Amino acid sequence: MRKKTKVIIVCVIAFILSTIGASYYLLNSDKILTNFDIVSVTNDFRIYKIKYNKVKAADHYVIQIHDSNNIKVFEMSTTNNEEEIELSNLSYDTDYTIMVYAYDSLGDYRPVNKPYTFKWAVSSFDKDNTIMLNDDDYELIINGDLESDDYHINIIKDGVVIEDTKLNDNSYTISKTYYEGTPTKLEVNLLCNGTVVDSMNLYNNENPVGDITITSPQAGSVVTLNDLYLSFDGGENASEYIINIYNGKKLMRKTSTTRKNVILSKNFFKLSENYSIEVIGKYEDYTKESKVDFIMSDKFQMAPAYITKNPRYIKKGTKLEIVCNDSEAQIYYTTNGESPDSFGTLYTEPIEINENMTLKTVAVSKDNTKYNSIINTYDINVGNKENLIVYLSPSNQDGNWGVKEVGFTNEMREMNDLSNYIEERLKSHGVKIVRNNPAGNINIWNRESNYAGADLHIAIHSNASTNHDNHGIETWIHSEGSKTLGLANLIQSNLVSIYPYKDTEGANRGVKYANGALGEVNDNYLPFGILVEVAHHDNKEDAKWIMDNKKLIGYNIADSILKYYQIID
Repeated sequence: MRKKTKVIIVCVIAFILSTIGASYYLLNSDKILTNFDIVSVTNDFRIYKIKYNKVKAADHYVIQIHDSNNIKVFEMSTTNNEEEIELSNLSYDTDYTIMVYAYDSLGDYRPVNKPYTFKWAVSSFDKDNTIMLNDDDYELIINGDLESDDYHINIIKDGVVIEDTKLNDNSYTISKTYYEGTPTKLEVNLLCNGTVVDSMNLYNNENPVGDITITSPQAGSVVTLNDLYLSFDGGENASEYIINIYNGKKLMRKTSTTRKNVILSKNFFKLSENYSIEVIGKYEDYTKESKVDFIMSDKFQMAPAYITKNPRYIKKGTKLEIVCNDSEAQIYYTTNGESPDSFGTLYTEPIEINENMTLKTVAVSKDNTKYNSIINTYDINVGNKENLIVYLSPSNQDGNWGVKEVGFTNEMREMNDLSNYIEERLKSHGVKIVRNNPAGNINIWNRESNYAGADLHIAIHSNASTNHDNHGIETWIHSEGSKTLGLANLIQSNLVSIYPYKDTEGANRGVKYANGALGEVNDNYLPFGILVEVAHHDNKEDAKWIMDNKKLIGYNIADSILKYYQIID
């Protein structure tokens, strides 16, 4: 009888708890991101209509499309649960994947349950076609089956259609009579049943490189002395870009790149001096150039003031610290959204958090010898973070050999071994780990991280220097205004605290800003990415420290993450 009574009591309690849980879910369903699906995808050649479930808690949605190499070819943000988009430059017989993410007002996100994949079966221009005509007949190559539909080549010169011909095979010769001996640009379109499905431009005795516009630094601006972020737009068709740095008329540095954003070391620059940066886009013998003049500031800028807790979920009653890595700093803050450099309160002790607020921080030089820092804004939300997901991405660089004398093999092997301890420690506190496959690449890892809905993407590397004469620890994020700033500084400072050579010059290499140059910390690709260089594998003392202390280092990194998300104190 007693046993039967106990069973009844247990069933009643379970019913009550399940009822409470269901009631809580129903009352808060508009605040919690839920699973959702892509309902339908239809297309009329390059025009795609995408429809997916509406998520009550979603503030907005992000649609991404990747090709078979996991390179993102399209992205848009929308508040609608159906969109019509036009895709360009699709390649014949290539697989593409459509992915949708639902974001809430806090910036948390959930991926659609199953991505939609499709193969582009429409013919397209071979991407290896050259774009130069060179005063000769030009053979255009088209990939795909041309018999199943009505394919035409349409050629436009100076806004006038000069040729419209039905295609019968996969090569088409454009006669030089249209352009021989004259500077000419031809627009060539591939049409299927009357609709343009691919296009390209061809050039004869005419510069194919598009105009270049330098977007950062801005012309005539005063630039704060730090690692300089160079970015530019345009330069279409250029195979490489030459970058020249001038101090006055003196050429200080020359380098080449295929990227449109580059980090230039602050060691190239001095306070209060005039500089120019020239970008030259190059295709064969053709070039286009752009140049900006700027002045380096007469003072340094203060390091930013930041918090070391996750602002999206802060436990009620938390004593929140504001930190600045500059010993000269006075920190000012506001909790009502106003500017802290005008209306701020001097920070003297941790702020107790009991309600949602907009916290703004700024670091000011005590003696006015430096410019104020950037203003950081934190939308503080009181709550508990549940189901933390971390994407762990140790290095796959098996060709980066370390100091064999102390047992260091290569970066991939040793960083994967070290990352086992990070994983072990995080899992012991209930954190879900998704880990990269070393056989993959950054595009795959970023995509996997997004698909997993990772709260944090952390890459683990060891460092090396050109002359094998550096040592120390550094951590990389996108920019000093990134949301990752607080956790990156926490990881950096905690690692340095256990580093045996922390008091030597250059040991604490600090938190550095990639500004788009590193894929795994790029804010445009990942919501929250950090890369840690734990020490230098080509330095004997650093390499030995790594080999002797993998568990210590791994647990230290893991504990920084756990403290940031308030899983441990």
